[in-house]
Amino acid sequence: MLKSKNIQERKYFTPRPRKKVLVSNDFREVLVSQETSIIEQRVITIILSCIKEEQSLFISVKSPLNINGPIQFNFDDYFEGWANQGTVNFEIPLKFLNPKRIMKNMTIKSALVNMANINWLQLKDSSINGYQTVPFILKPQWNKNNLYFKMDKTVLKHLLNMSHYFPLKKDLAYQVSSSNTLRFLMWIMKFKKFGGLSMEYSQILKQFSINKDKYEGRSRFERDFLQSIKADLDSFNDLSFNYAYHDGKYTFSIYNTSKSTSNNVNFVSLNDLQVERSIKYLKRKRTLNDANVRTLRKLFDIKGYKELSTRLKNKIDSKLNSDNYIKAVFNLLEKQS
Repeated sequence: MLKSKNIQERKYFTPRPRKKVLVSNDFREVLVSQETSIIEQRVITIILSCIKEEQSLFISVKSPLNINGPIQFNFDDYFEGWANQGTVNFEIPLKFLNPKRIMKNMTIKSALVNMANINWLQLKDSSINGYQTVPFILKPQWNKNNLYFKMDKTVLKHLLNMSHYFPLKKDLAYQVSSSNTLRFLMWIMKFKKFGGLSMEYSQILKQFSINKDKYEGRSRFERDFLQSIKADLDSFNDLSFNYAYHDGKYTFSIYNTSKSTSNNVNFVSLNDLQVERSIKYLKRKRTLNDANVRTLRKLFDIKGYKELSTRLKNKIDSKLNSDNYIKAVFNLLEKQS
């Protein structure tokens, strides 16, 4: 029976500096099957950064982590060292969760309360040959510096089942524009060894528990779901995808963003996607002609989406259209320079 002095003495799991964290196949299924907010996804990646050493104990010798020696522990023996009645403790500095202080404390609090809800997680229950709902974290507490919570060791076992696992960039949850990005990545990574997959549109919606009427058709699904995810992954991840639609099926091809040089791979940055959406919106709202659109696109090319949109937001009379709108844009930029 394993008796770990380190486990007995350490009171809290705390975040560690990581480039990547490991997602167990068990938990990958959880992330795919239910909606999680970006804040919840950040909490999840921080938790995974806390337990990476513990995860490595359950990875075979041939793993990429190059663990020395045949280390395979029994879960019950492993947790024998914990003296807190079947739970483990976490201490998360707020600077890890909200490094730029751009999220409101109330938003963080709401996410923590939600994750402590008994319906947050579904786990298999062998005693009834079915499932049970459980909270992901227990007893969340916080002050101005730290978050504190407990986790039931049954949930932690779910995160430590390393029979199959997937590496995930830790910073991805801080960079994405949509909470769907992480879910989709977790889903498509399962097919990486095949280079991709083909699946009917209706079946894809079922994979993510999306109502068939949510996107008002396939084109809206591509615009509001696939394109945002692809832009995020092209910009911030080492794995992304292309897609095509034919005869009722989507075909996805997976590629490594850092190694791919193929002319068939179309990289779309998040900036490009945001610019296109903004121009499309302004063309309709401000009755822009083709010359106006070309001028506006050049400004976005020079300034970038983030800077130009910030400088223009709610600062131009809503009644100005077409040439008058473009003139007002230049006048405003001249005043701000």
